[in-house]
Amino acid sequence: MLIYFYRNAERLSTELLDSLVASMPQQQQDIVLHYKTHRQRCEQALAYTMLCHALKKQQLRIRKTHANAVFRFRDELLTPRYIKRNAPIWAFGEHGKPYITNYEGIHFNISHCREAVAVGISDHEIGIDIEGRRRFSDTLIERAFSDEEKAILKDCDDPQKEFACIWTRKEAWFKYTGTGILMDHLKTTEADARDAGCIIHTSPVVATEEGDEVFWLSIAEKRRPIE
Repeated sequence: MLIYFYRNAERLSTELLDSLVASMPQQQQDIVLHYKTHRQRCEQALAYTMLCHALKKQQLRIRKTHANAVFRFRDELLTPRYIKRNAPIWAFGEHGKPYITNYEGIHFNISHCREAVAVGISDHEIGIDIEGRRRFSDTLIERAFSDEEKAILKDCDDPQKEFACIWTRKEAWFKYTGTGILMDHLKTTEADARDAGCIIHTSPVVATEEGDEVFWLSIAEKRRPIE
């Protein structure tokens, strides 16, 4: 499994955004242009470009390794040529989760928060979520966190960071299932994942060379048998 992420998508210039979008299939152009703000359009265009690059460069590697590898997506890779040569065609599941129709055996998932975009590709079903430190309300904690999760949050040194860590695990699980967030199951995501034979990996992602900004990335996937 391979994960690419990019920080601050909205810093893409209008000229670069337009060139990326113009090289996309009409279906994907419509998806990008459906969004109103520059930031939202950049997030969608960047995610698609990252996916095209991953399909071009890493398809063989995906099939040869079970390891999760995370890479920062470099500015010089933001070019229409990867889109023109490797454009994936999307279809959508019952609850709106996209999948690729023209690359057999390849699964993907996309996540974005205000500061970052992440794309994951794999040879099996996945769900990913990325999040930076964020504020939260007591009401949300009461509705969404189990007693164990509340205790972890209460006892930690950095509640905003710990919240992001826990929340990405929930989102990754729901994105794996493709159902979207189910309010009645927010408190039971860990148990639901275990019961379904899935595992959720969570790790910090350093967004800059200086290491001064960290995001939390969670990946939900089917538990593989030990070989």
